[in-house]
Amino acid sequence: MRILRETLKLLQEASPADISMGQIAELSDVSTKTLYNLFKSRNGLLLAAAAQTRADAQTSINVMSAPAGISRILELTRRTMDTFERSPEFMNSAMSVVVGISADDEAEHHRVGMTQKWFHEALLVAESEDQLIPGTDCMQLSQLLAASQWGVTLMWQKGLISLETLRRQAIIKHCLDLMPFCRMKTRNWLSDLLGSLTTTTQGSVNTALPLKRVSQADRASTQIFKKGKSSHTTAQTQ
Repeated sequence: MRILRETLKLLQEASPADISMGQIAELSDVSTKTLYNLFKSRNGLLLAAAAQTRADAQTSINVMSAPAGISRILELTRRTMDTFERSPEFMNSAMSVVVGISADDEAEHHRVGMTQKWFHEALLVAESEDQLIPGTDCMQLSQLLAASQWGVTLMWQKGLISLETLRRQAIIKHCLDLMPFCRMKTRNWLSDLLGSLTTTTQGSVNTALPLKRVSQADRASTQIFKKGKSSHTTAQTQ
């Protein structure tokens, strides 16, 4: 949609606070009334523009060319972090809007739900590619991944971590969330990636604590996720 493209282009040149609906309407060759009819409010337009950046990341060459399944999940997260680095003020404003919207607005825009849905579809592919332990509940795992990503971005939005830390922690958190549910080959690859992300400035790899946590989670959280799926299946057959 041209309106969203013009909005994103304008956001590359000015902060969200300095952009008016009138400016966007003029650049998009539509009336201000049309903008309000389509998006209801300025915040609604910002949400739609943020959703467009997510859609662009999902269909980017880097994401689509990544191996299907777990690798694609991590690549999408990298590309999402690129958006935060390119347009921090816009993403900060978008996060503020997302945090403040009502349940009805979220139901309309599906800003959080779209992330979880994409993760779920990617995990189903990972399951079919034999990357996950049999019996893993892909729905619950996708919810965990979405919660992790939103949690770390909220920490950045509140000024608790830097952009550099946001990018690194988003991938680290996904590695830690995924490793207990992956088969050995994929788990080892994630372990190597985790090691590279937790390398200290002296060049040594500090993976003992994260890997210890993952090891403890193998029996506990994996069983919880598998039990959730098993219970769901049992309920359906009764």
